[in-house]
Amino acid sequence: MSALTAPGIPLLAVAIMGAVGIALLQGDSSPPENIAAPPPDARSYLADMRLRRFGDDGQLEYRATADRATYFADGSLALSTVDVDYLGGRQSVWTLSAPSGRVPPSQDRIELTGAVNVHGRDEAGVPVDFNTEQLLVELESETLRSEAPVELRSPDKHVEAIGLVADFQGTQVELLNRVRAEIDE
Repeated sequence: MSALTAPGIPLLAVAIMGAVGIALLQGDSSPPENIAAPPPDARSYLADMRLRRFGDDGQLEYRATADRATYFADGSLALSTVDVDYLGGRQSVWTLSAPSGRVPPSQDRIELTGAVNVHGRDEAGVPVDFNTEQLLVELESETLRSEAPVELRSPDKHVEAIGLVADFQGTQVELLNRVRAEIDE
């Protein structure tokens, strides 16, 4: 090796390391996402929220997902594109989905709103689906409750009513007012 190239090797190595370092720092950074301005009292938000709630006994009480969960100063949560299942544990038969929801401060319930879709089975295992514009998921009493119009379908029934109360296990589904049913025989 000549005397002229030997001192150039460390300089070349430093230049290469510098170029690699700059490339790593610039990396594959994506531009920041466009975020809609949060409400003035919002404290934080989660994107792609996946929640699993366990009871004191370590058993799964429910699981929920939301595209976005916004936490407010009063302790409430606003949810968008919400899915909830395993209500009350593995014996639950209901899967719920709604475009929006809310968890009020210091309360053990989820308020779903919009086109709420509920899929499940009755105690005999027959598929039961219902839709409503609002649904309260009351975790303490393990009930689903709506005061809004409800449309319920099963393989042999189509029922419309105002209001519904159902337990998490699907053993009781009570339609409250102005019940109108079509039954296929």
